[in-house]
Amino acid sequence: MSIKQRMSALLQELNAGIYEKEEVMALAVLSSIAGESIFLLGPPGVAKSLIARRLKYAYNDDKVFEYLMSRFSTPDEIFGPVALSKLKEDTYERIIDNYLPAASVVFLDEIWKAGPSIQNALLTILNEKVYRNGAKEIAVPMKALIAASNELPAKDQGLEALWDRFLVRLIVLGVEDRQKFDAMIAMPAVPFTDNLSGRITNDEYQRWSAEIDRIKISGNIFNVIHVIRAYIEQHNQNEERAEKRIAVSDRRWRKIVRLLRTSAFLNDRTDVDLMDCFLIRHCIWNDECQIDRAFQFVSDAIEKEGYAAFGDFAGIKKELLELQSEVDEETQFVTDTQLKILVNARNDYYEIINPPDPNNALIDQIDFKSLTNAEQNIKLYYQSYQQVKSYSTYNIRKGSSKFSIIINEREYQLKTITKKEKLRLAKKPRPQTEEAWDKRIASFLEYTGSMKKRIEQYRNKDEEHLRSNLFVKPALAAVITAHITAALKEIDKIEIESRAIQNNYKKLERKAGLDD
Repeated sequence: MSIKQRMSALLQELNAGIYEKEEVMALAVLSSIAGESIFLLGPPGVAKSLIARRLKYAYNDDKVFEYLMSRFSTPDEIFGPVALSKLKEDTYERIIDNYLPAASVVFLDEIWKAGPSIQNALLTILNEKVYRNGAKEIAVPMKALIAASNELPAKDQGLEALWDRFLVRLIVLGVEDRQKFDAMIAMPAVPFTDNLSGRITNDEYQRWSAEIDRIKISGNIFNVIHVIRAYIEQHNQNEERAEKRIAVSDRRWRKIVRLLRTSAFLNDRTDVDLMDCFLIRHCIWNDECQIDRAFQFVSDAIEKEGYAAFGDFAGIKKELLELQSEVDEETQFVTDTQLKILVNARNDYYEIINPPDPNNALIDQIDFKSLTNAEQNIKLYYQSYQQVKSYSTYNIRKGSSKFSIIINEREYQLKTITKKEKLRLAKKPRPQTEEAWDKRIASFLEYTGSMKKRIEQYRNKDEEHLRSNLFVKPALAAVITAHITAALKEIDKIEIESRAIQNNYKKLERKAGLDD
């Protein structure tokens, strides 16, 4: 059985009798295997403590410590009472058996109500996985600390350091689906049976930890992270209120990457992929109002920068622009020319030179443009006191040139002017130049062909597991598949532009042009 199959079976057993908490349970297991802590935000009675109790069953013979904090909680209640026998020896030690320092899975409810002495000791445990008991430093076997509260830590109360230690942060709500709610309230109170088949041993936990560190991180995953960081920086620059800014420390990013690697490992992969990156959204928000923004940052970054997995889109686009510029410079030149145009008389008319009647010297521009080779009854106009007025109707048709008309079977010219303009002309390239361009186009098309091949390999190999990631909702795979489709469209566009450039300079050989 693969690790992924084993983890899938384990999660299914852990979720037995719990409704709509599959993602929370999965992320609790993921965080514990990654060696990180998780914070659950939600009202009482939504199974936060049940998830922590169930989590202990993921491990073989592991102890759980659970405590409801209050402002009156003392270190003795969390870390164990002071050993009176040791005091006689002038040693201040605690009896830690059955308390937090000896537990593998810890659940602390209403965590923010803990006093400063408890918070400080927790910081050391979360940072270094050690607890100082008297003169000794004890390695803490804690795999997971799950904290819960119905509120976020209060501002300016010195809780920022402890809050930062909880890598994964989730909102936990009550059952929303009607049928699942009915099943939940009608379910008999049967104790959970501890007969899980895929429990993790301590030896496996240590071995997996080393293997997780060897999971590869490709360039496009780093690109996604850099883009998310840029989005956060831009958000913070635009946010005037300091408490609404998003703060993600370097240490936190390091832990996030460890979480992504753990996800890849438990999904039977040797590389972090784009689906794993969706986990980042649970790790970068500090306030509830930032949750949607964090998700948007992650989704946009995955959709925008995932292209790097398939090839250097920016590089080939730049080369294509450079080739187009080179072709334009080589095949086009500008010359001075004189251009003859009709004079716009009185805004809407053209003027007839030496018309049949000197007073009827204007023809409406619309009438002129409607002329055909067949005679039409057209009015000619005259100007009186700065106004153009109708005078007489004539039989008029198109002239032999675009600057003439035929009135009563006689041709008359319209008034024109000659303008000096610069005219862009084309010339065919030298054979050796064209040959060099052909090679570059062939190189572009070979590269885009290899990009398509990589995309198809990714699609055939990975698209199935996109929707079966143990820790990310299947619906989010749509962002990745949309990204794949967009990448293929981008490649098609590059290929069309490449062939269009080639077709344009090839056509010049068959046109009458100017040689060097």
